[in-house]
Amino acid sequence: MARVSPLKKSLRDMLLSMAVISLPIVAIVEWFPHDSKKPEDAVQTVDYTIPLAQARRDPDLPFQALAPTTLPPGWRATSIHADFDPGSQLRWELGFLTSDNQYVGLDQVAGGKGVDGVLQVQAPDATPVSGAGGTVTAGGYQWQVYVTPDGRHHALVRTTAPVGTAAATTPGKIAVVVSGTGALSELETLAGSLQ
Repeated sequence: MARVSPLKKSLRDMLLSMAVISLPIVAIVEWFPHDSKKPEDAVQTVDYTIPLAQARRDPDLPFQALAPTTLPPGWRATSIHADFDPGSQLRWELGFLTSDNQYVGLDQVAGGKGVDGVLQVQAPDATPVSGAGGTVTAGGYQWQVYVTPDGRHHALVRTTAPVGTAAATTPGKIAVVVSGTGALSELETLAGSLQ
């Protein structure tokens, strides 16, 4: 009987051992569920109807909380923030992802840094556009157009007078800002549907 060299025997034993170990690993990987969601599906959709109704009933707010009446196909609400503490800046914010996964947000702010404070967060270093493209009309209102130096963020800005029972105690104007990485036309669409 021919002898098998110790080197061949240990190589054969090592390959057999790897096969035995690999089979359960492959089975485990195949049996356990995989996260098959696309990256854009990882962002959860939110329902802002109840917080919106609560905000609109709040007598301490010097503005009526706005929201779009309709969203374009493929858009979804992804964030909501409401800060109605009378001792600080009053803020209502809704965030949306467009059909091509660009962010578009609505901010209403009373007090604090107003428009400048919102722009620092939503469109850093944005400056007003001058000339013919410096304003747009959407939803029956005139909006000032802002753009960041790199052109990646736009903002539409208007101010309104305080309203309601809290108007008497609210100094200054209410800032309404629609901003984000979406195209200017997408910002106009959102601004035009606000009520």
